[in-house]
Amino acid sequence: MEVSLKIIAFIMLIFPTIYQAIVGFRTKDQAVVKKTGWQAVIMQLIGTLLAYFIFIKIGQDKQIAIYVGFMFFLSLAILVLIQNILIYLRNNNDKF
Repeated sequence: MEVSLKIIAFIMLIFPTIYQAIVGFRTKDQAVVKKTGWQAVIMQLIGTLLAYFIFIKIGQDKQIAIYVGFMFFLSLAILVLIQNILIYLRNNNDKF
């Protein structure tokens, strides 16, 4: 049971990053990237809190959930930055 709860916690932590990657790279509009970025941030915060409570329930070190959640939050921020740069380059490629 403990292993399955850890897997569920990991999926909750990684899902927002995967969601942002799929939606963000498919669009060509910065507004959509911004909107999905905020959705992914909210999902990441909720996932981190749920993972924290799962780790409390199974008696593991709960700081791991906070560290991993923060790491995925940073990867989400970098992903949004890369997507915005790619959209900017795509839009300004016609001018050169």
